[in-house]
Amino acid sequence: MSKSIKAVIFDWAGTMIDFGCMAPVKAFIGAFEEKNIHITLEEAREPMGLAKRDHVKAILSGERVKNEWIKLHGSLPTESDIDEIYHIVTPKMMLEIENNSEPIEGIIEIIEKLKSHGIKIGSTTGYIDIMMEKIIPAAAAKGLIVDSAINSSDCKEGRPSPFMIFRNMENLGIYDVCEVLKVGDTVADVGEGVNAGAWTAAVVCSGNEIGLPQSKFNDLSEDAKNQMVNTASEKLKIAGANYIINNMDELFSVIEDINNKLKA
Repeated sequence: MSKSIKAVIFDWAGTMIDFGCMAPVKAFIGAFEEKNIHITLEEAREPMGLAKRDHVKAILSGERVKNEWIKLHGSLPTESDIDEIYHIVTPKMMLEIENNSEPIEGIIEIIEKLKSHGIKIGSTTGYIDIMMEKIIPAAAAKGLIVDSAINSSDCKEGRPSPFMIFRNMENLGIYDVCEVLKVGDTVADVGEGVNAGAWTAAVVCSGNEIGLPQSKFNDLSEDAKNQMVNTASEKLKIAGANYIINNMDELFSVIEDINNKLKA
């Protein structure tokens, strides 16, 4: 029996919901402001896709932020400092999720089409269980329903470890990782797919690497869009993505290409 893609495992923010991946950025910037540390959009976005505590740690490990922290507090940030900021981030994230959880245009139809072809739908995220307890029913009420949802608090390690993908495979009854396509918008998503040995597609326009809400992205000139898309695509390609797609309309051609490769 020939192999083919049996499951697509999507990321959530920036891939299925929250065009531009806005909710986490606002929460991280606000949490650091409470500690009198200003972080830039770029610093907030760089570790995107990691589990949220790991994301806080990664921001504090950046040279500029670390030096700001030392200047303000007189010492390097400690594990308890990371925990403190993480506990500030969590309620802010819950609030931002409520305001930034709209399904990305076309994703519901894409998922329904995948299901009609017998392809199962999994998902992974850097969000934790209490966040997903809000997101999953809200998404389902709008018609976005996945077969399996694993979050970073379900596993010992979040991205870029492969464990959330493996848990999805267990839930979905998929035995062979070559029959799995991971779709996400961050370097951490790509790393997760690569480390699992799955096929990996990185989506650009709605994702973290461009990081604009849909209205602002749509308002860009074609030259500006192309420049941002090319820069983001190159970064995700270097991270190891097998495929770069501008949006989900290109997903079926990716699956067709993978299936042809598996048959060959």
